[in-house]
Amino acid sequence: MQTTNRFSTTNEAHLSALGSIGLSQYESKCFLASLELGPSTINQIGITAGVPRTKVYGAVKKLVERGLIEQSEEDSKKFIARSPRDKLIPLVEKESQRIKESLEALTELEIIHESMGYVKKAEALRSKVLRYSPRSAVTRKLRELFALSKYKVVVLTTANGVIRLSRMADLLFERSRQGLEVEIFTGTKDEPIFSTAIQSLNEIENCNISLLPATTSIQMITIDSQYLLISELKPDDIKEEGMDVAFLIQNQELTEMMESFVRIIGPQMRGESPKKIFN
Repeated sequence: MQTTNRFSTTNEAHLSALGSIGLSQYESKCFLASLELGPSTINQIGITAGVPRTKVYGAVKKLVERGLIEQSEEDSKKFIARSPRDKLIPLVEKESQRIKESLEALTELEIIHESMGYVKKAEALRSKVLRYSPRSAVTRKLRELFALSKYKVVVLTTANGVIRLSRMADLLFERSRQGLEVEIFTGTKDEPIFSTAIQSLNEIENCNISLLPATTSIQMITIDSQYLLISELKPDDIKEEGMDVAFLIQNQELTEMMESFVRIIGPQMRGESPKKIFN
C-alpha cells in the first residue's frame, strides 16, 4: 500500500507557508526534503527536493545560516532539519506581529488625514483594498494598471525593484506617448544591470528619475492619483519569482497623500533636493 508523504516538496501549502517567512523556492524544497529524509547528505537532499545540483549547496547553506538545518554530530557530511517549533513558528509569530504593527501604522495615517481636515469632497470616496501575492500576481496586476494609466505614475522603490520595473519600460513608454508622466524615486546599486535599467527607463517620455541613498524593501506605486499599490519585496532581488505581498487601495485622497509623502521623503533622505535624471 502506498503511503502519503506529508512533507512532499510539491505540497503547495507547505511551500507557501515557508515562502511567507522569507524562504526561497529552493530553500523551502530542501527543508521539506530534509524533514522527510532525516540525517542525509546534500546530494540526497537535492535529489529528493528536485533542486538542481548547482543550486542545492547554496540553498542548504542558507538554511544552515538561518538555523533551520544543522550538521549531524555523528557525521559532518550529513544534515538534519531542526524542529519547526524551535525555529519556524517563532518566525511566523514575529511576522504576524510585524503585520499587525504595519496595519496599526496605516490606520494612524488615516486618523492623521481626518484630523488635518484633508477632505476635498463632502462625501468621502469609498475605498477598495485588495491583496495580491506572490510576485507574479503583483506584477500581473501592475501591468494591468500601467496599461490603463493616463496621467501620472509615481514610484518609490529599491534598486532591485527598479531593475524589475525596467522590464515594463516598453509599456510605460507607449503610455507616455499618450501623455503619461512618470516619476521614479529609487535606491542605487553600483552594478551594470542597474545602469542599464536606468537607461531603459530614461527613454520613456516625460520620465523623471530621482536617486536616493537608500530605501527599505517596501515599494509604493500610485497610478493617476486613484490607485495606491503598496508591496513588500520578499526577497528584494531581481528575479521574477518571489513571495511579495501587495495591497491595492483605490482611494483618491489617500493616494494623493502618499504621492506628496514620496516627494517629501526623497529630498529628506538626501538632506537636499534629490538628483534628477531627465529624459
